[in-house]
Amino acid sequence: MRLSRLVVLKSGLRAYDEEFHAGVNIIRGVPGRGNSVGKSTIADMIFFALGGDLTRWKPEAASCDQVLAEVVVNGSVVTLRREIAEAPQQPMWIYFGDFDTASGAGTDGWQRYSYRRMSDRESFTQVLFRLMDMPEVPAEAEGNITMHQLLRLMYVDQMTPVDRIFRAERNDSALRRQAVGDLLCGVFDARLYPAQLELREKEKAYEAAAQQYGALSRVLAAAGEAFNLDFVEARRRSLEADIATIQTEIQALKSHRFDERQLAPGQSSIVATIKTDLDRVNGDIAELQVLVGQLTYNIADADMLIDEIQRTLARLREGEVASSALGPLNFLFCPSCFSPLKDTDHEHQCKLCRSDVEPDGDRSRFARMRNELEIQLKESNHLQAKRREDLTAATLRAAKLTGIRDTLATEYLNLTRNYLTETDAQIDRLNSRLGYSERELIELQRERQLAEQLAELSRMKAELNEDITRLKEDIVLWRGQRDRQQENVYRMIQERTAMILAKDVHTEAEFTEESDVYFDFSEDRVTVNGKSGFSASSLTVIRNAFHLALHWVSCTSPILRYPRFLLLDNIEDKGMTEQRSQNFQRMIAAISEKLEAEHQIIYTTSMVDPDLDESDMTVGERYDFSNKALKIGLGPS
Repeated sequence: MRLSRLVVLKSGLRAYDEEFHAGVNIIRGVPGRGNSVGKSTIADMIFFALGGDLTRWKPEAASCDQVLAEVVVNGSVVTLRREIAEAPQQPMWIYFGDFDTASGAGTDGWQRYSYRRMSDRESFTQVLFRLMDMPEVPAEAEGNITMHQLLRLMYVDQMTPVDRIFRAERNDSALRRQAVGDLLCGVFDARLYPAQLELREKEKAYEAAAQQYGALSRVLAAAGEAFNLDFVEARRRSLEADIATIQTEIQALKSHRFDERQLAPGQSSIVATIKTDLDRVNGDIAELQVLVGQLTYNIADADMLIDEIQRTLARLREGEVASSALGPLNFLFCPSCFSPLKDTDHEHQCKLCRSDVEPDGDRSRFARMRNELEIQLKESNHLQAKRREDLTAATLRAAKLTGIRDTLATEYLNLTRNYLTETDAQIDRLNSRLGYSERELIELQRERQLAEQLAELSRMKAELNEDITRLKEDIVLWRGQRDRQQENVYRMIQERTAMILAKDVHTEAEFTEESDVYFDFSEDRVTVNGKSGFSASSLTVIRNAFHLALHWVSCTSPILRYPRFLLLDNIEDKGMTEQRSQNFQRMIAAISEKLEAEHQIIYTTSMVDPDLDESDMTVGERYDFSNKALKIGLGPS
């Protein structure tokens, strides 16, 4: 990936417009007067234009509106555009072509992509990754690695602590840093990171299931209840069978209990007649209750329909008034392709579809629709009135039959109260057994739910344990395969970091080509000979040396996926001396000159090496307080 042009706009005017080239690009200030002149602002603009997420803008940058970048990615030229705003995760517009063509294209050809992917559309990261032949790699449960995450390892800014590898940000995670590092070093395993994320979630789920299982087991043990689902299910089936048997026996006894009653002469037939009448009345009441329920529901449903018809009529009247006031709609342009529409052959013809239109067609349609709705409303009101009459009649009849039933029931009880037979005693005993069994069945249902919960938790634990074991075995295998490849790449980066440090103008005698350089993406740190407690300026050199070494290796080894783009904004950070800064600049130029692969290194400095200052490596003017990098309010667009 190579930046070939950067343009910053303010109110339609160009506040910055410079071309960049392959190799080393130096954004410099006038020696002695080159601090706070906008160099870091341009570095931030580059980071943001390429897909970084930036919200804390310097005042001059915040006053601008847009930043555009012409970029060459694997030979393809694209122009990127983003709005400068304080809100995070700004979208990106992409034009497949150079800046000049994009500027003259208006809105044609520009495609808008959001910062994050959505179910129905891609993010700009996905587009840029596809151009770079970069695979999509999950770094966290909520999403994949973004362009912003890659740039955190390609942009060395001034605000990040000097002992860190990645550009600092909130809510960072070791797993994400390791994923980005391994991706750019070409040693990522597409299976490993999803497996690590899945393992973390499975272990959390197993811990939660184990806690619930233990708590439930302790509660049951304290209550003296020890059972399993098989026991509960067997007991339930036994109880249901007992209840069915008892109910059958009770029904059989009730059917012939009057045969055994010791009633006065003639009373037996009277009791039988009353019982028959009582059963019939109860049946009639049940039917009426069903009818009342149906009528109540139908009335409520019809009320909603009548309200809707009335609202539709009101809207229709309003529409008729609006149509009469506005008149016919005349289109000047096709709503599909926006081409101008030709004039009609005559005034009563649709300009869009060329169909003939009746002059009073709208009023006729309004009248027809209103007439149909009025008829429907009238019929609905008529039927609703009939339903209300039927409901009143059914309610009154049900109340009347309820009174008759109460009278019959009282008379039946008076006749049979004092005449209990052996059958009645058996029915009482069976009813007692039935109530006990039904209560036990209810309690058993509670126990069954607890047993099912225990069984489900046990099954879940077993499945999770199997998944965790499998994932751990897979992770060990895949990590071993990755580590073997990673070791070779890391060794090259460590050796070249040591080579760069050995040429530093320093007071640290231990910086040699044999220095033991160690780095860890997940821990976000670099150490030399097991030590990290160097001076601030030496830590700056170590940090820059590591990033330069990573860039160097990416240009010589086909394994790495690092885009061969490096942005340094801290060459003389943290009290760096002029001699030390210029020495490092010469090392950058020397390394770049030896590289055969196309690459780009952009760095800012206010202590530019005199020899490099006169070379074609510089970009733009020498900036100072009277000539800052951002030309606010100057230049045509």
